[in-house]
Amino acid sequence: MKKLADCKEEIHSCSKCGLCQAVCPLYKITGNDCTVSKGHFIMLRGLLKGELKMSKTIKRYLDMCLKCNACTKFCPSGIDVTEIVALAKAEYFKISKKEKIKSFILKQLINCLNITKIFVKKRKSKQFTKKIIYFGGCGSRVEGNQHIIKILNTMDTEVITPDFDCCGFPFFVRGDFDNFKEYMDKFYSITEKYGDYDIVVNCATCEKTLKSYVKWGGKEIKIKNVTEYIRENNLKPELKKPHTVTFHKPCNMDNFEDAKWILENTKNLEYIEMKGFDSCCGLEGITNFKERKVMSKLFKQKHNNIKSTGAKTVLTSCLACKITLLLFSCGKYQVQDLVAFLAKNVKE
Repeated sequence: MKKLADCKEEIHSCSKCGLCQAVCPLYKITGNDCTVSKGHFIMLRGLLKGELKMSKTIKRYLDMCLKCNACTKFCPSGIDVTEIVALAKAEYFKISKKEKIKSFILKQLINCLNITKIFVKKRKSKQFTKKIIYFGGCGSRVEGNQHIIKILNTMDTEVITPDFDCCGFPFFVRGDFDNFKEYMDKFYSITEKYGDYDIVVNCATCEKTLKSYVKWGGKEIKIKNVTEYIRENNLKPELKKPHTVTFHKPCNMDNFEDAKWILENTKNLEYIEMKGFDSCCGLEGITNFKERKVMSKLFKQKHNNIKSTGAKTVLTSCLACKITLLLFSCGKYQVQDLVAFLAKNVKE
């Protein structure tokens, strides 16, 4: 596994140009250089030189990072900020008993999802010539696989649903690389039992995490988002009755054009693009209670943007985003997964 010291060249390549300030949601609210990647790298440079020691103060600002990748996409040097922040937090994780306890509790909560699957309605896939493996992650534990199976079966595709676990992203962003690697190894041990099929993912965060396994010692596997698969098969569903929706693009979604194609080619569906449709929902704010005043401003911005569209349904493609938006909807709108929405409302 990489360490923070391995990113020394990338950290030093930051020219402190300040372009990240223009796109960082937190900097726009706080105006504090320590909340943006430019400030992070100044602190991390001090750590690498031995001028600073990892502390609660540094950890606080690293925790505030939303992992939205806005600065990475805008960075002239193309620095992967999320990865470097995670590696920096790993340094703190090594010396903090409190962080290890938090990670243990998180793992138990994820393990508890195995119990919920007993109560989740199951759907058996029909057999077709085309086959794919579906990675549902934590979402399939909560919601089941019936929506994915229903939609993909209409495209003459059999859906294989192994008993996958979490992708490990919640541990990666905490700097708990031991647990992250454990989930990564579980993924490979399961996929090796099946043939050489495409692995289709619904959650944008899971998709990005699975694709990143190669960087952490895993082998490359064909991974595709379900929206991409739907577009490739030219599926243009028709809803039973008219619906008006808006869409929140998860920060980890790299194939929004496929989702947009579906939204614009579904009959009886009116899609209204909200202002800041691709801005972060502020997921980190749910667990970062110490910064609730700052984070509440992010939630309010997204909430107001959704309300201004007049749509009563918000669609997204990330379980974490769905939970965040739902918690702060105040009953003004419904929040649903895109594919689940189609499966529930499509004309048979």
